[in-house]
Amino acid sequence: MAEEKNIGEEKMKSKELEYDDFRDQIRDGDILLYKGQTFISNLIKIFTKSEYSHAGIAAWWNKRLMVMEAIRKGVIVNPLRRSVHRYKGSVEWWTCKKEIDDSVRGKMIIFAQRQLGKDFGFWLLFWFGFMISFFYRDLDKRDAFRRERKLFCSLYVALIYNKAGIDLKRNMADRFTSPADIASSPELEYRGTLKERVLTELAETSEITHWNY
Repeated sequence: MAEEKNIGEEKMKSKELEYDDFRDQIRDGDILLYKGQTFISNLIKIFTKSEYSHAGIAAWWNKRLMVMEAIRKGVIVNPLRRSVHRYKGSVEWWTCKKEIDDSVRGKMIIFAQRQLGKDFGFWLLFWFGFMISFFYRDLDKRDAFRRERKLFCSLYVALIYNKAGIDLKRNMADRFTSPADIASSPELEYRGTLKERVLTELAETSEITHWNY
């Protein structure tokens, strides 16, 4: 029975969604979880013992859907379409199980915007990986509302949700939250894996551009 349940969960978590069909349903503060295939992504997955390597927050800027994320360049914002299309791996869409009021979502995005430009916490991420690998029982259990000067992806997401009063990883400090912890949070549900259907269009555009040269 347990094996059947695991198979069922895997099937549920392989639901593919055409980006253009579901774009307008994605709301401010929804979470994007990534399963990367690069060297760095694989290192993160090894440290966290999971299939997830990155996390970001969806945000509407006028009529453009963006993803706010902490990457090696720092805390930045990118068009979500570009992220879905170019990312070497898969991009999953997750939402909160309980309804979050639009005014609260707005405050989450304002807080997220205030973090833009902060440096990526490379050594903080390294320390995080070291601690969860060897000293998991000794990790800080409390969320401290401190002003982090440097951030990594899942810490960024956890801090944003704490602003809404939602603790994505209970009984553990935000700075010890991994992308896998976000995926396993009882507060969230998986909606699907976002896919682009513009490969043919891009190929045609590429040919036209080539001819124009």
